Amino acid sequence: MLYLSERDVERILTMKEVINALEEAFRSLARGNVVLPLRVRVRSPTYDGDILSMPCLIEEFNLYTNKIVSVYSKNVEIGLPTIHALIVAVDAVRGVPIGVIEAGYLTALRTGAISGVATKYLSRKDAEVLAIIGCGFQARTQAAGVKEVRKIKKIYSYDIVADRAEKFAEEMSRKLGVEVEVVNSAREAVEKADIICTATTSSTPVVRREWLKPGVHMNAIGAYTPDMREIDTETIVNAKVVVDMREAALSEAGDIIIPIREGRYSEDKIYAELGEIVSGAKPGRTSEEEITVFKSVGLALQDNSAVYALLKKYLKELSKEYG
Repeated sequence: MLYLSERDVERILTMKEVINALEEAFRSLARGNVVLPLRVRVRSPTYDGDILSMPCLIEEFNLYTNKIVSVYSKNVEIGLPTIHALIVAVDAVRGVPIGVIEAGYLTALRTGAISGVATKYLSRKDAEVLAIIGCGFQARTQAAGVKEVRKIKKIYSYDIVADRAEKFAEEMSRKLGVEVEVVNSAREAVEKADIICTATTSSTPVVRREWLKPGVHMNAIGAYTPDMREIDTETIVNAKVVVDMREAALSEAGDIIIPIREGRYSEDKIYAELGEIVSGAKPGRTSEEEITVFKSVGLALQDNSAVYALLKKYLKELSKEYG
């Protein structure tokens, strides 16, 4: 049985490969060929953390995966990553375990990749200015995912911890070859942006409707419980909203659930699931002026897709090496 470390995943897998696998997986989901239960969340109130179990079977990949992922927001205070994760991969044809994969980096990569897919279908094709709100580990792959599908010329970054924003700017300007400017508020970043990525653990909105210019696209990937939100109600009410999966969004996404609780929004106003757009069942962006929002709580399908791309490439490398 294989064991692949974080370093192995980072060495083998690219953002483009994960984006391609995700598009294929979302088409499969739209065809009904994915078994995707809602994740199980176990709360640790003493230590202010969540531990999630995320199973998925994609029939067209012949692959079952289950990820155990922990999210402990206070880890940043002691210099540890917020997210730790491990994936078990099983051959879905025979039920034989294939491997165990360290999945902290893989989780960040597939989360950046899903924003890449959404940005490809929902943002203006001429979009070139990106705003990143929340400059932790996830922010790096958000920027990389968007850069993979759009010709980004400028990134504005903001974080409530100024040092994090500075480190992000220094690192990503070098990695992406793009100017990254740290700004003093989320509003300053957002007002200038064609594309916005929010990657925070906020329970109150970090983006407001009055800050958004016409034609902007937003990827909201940070809030993942019914009581967390990154976007205010006015934005949701006035935007074309696409979710990764309706059932998951209505169960977990405070950005959707809170406006519904307020009586300002309803389930039927969600425009589409991402799979409907990727498969061509519904169009993505249909005007240059509309505001689009992609809300993701994170699906096990994303992990399965990334593992599929990883194993496919790794096993191909092994076959070349050993004949």
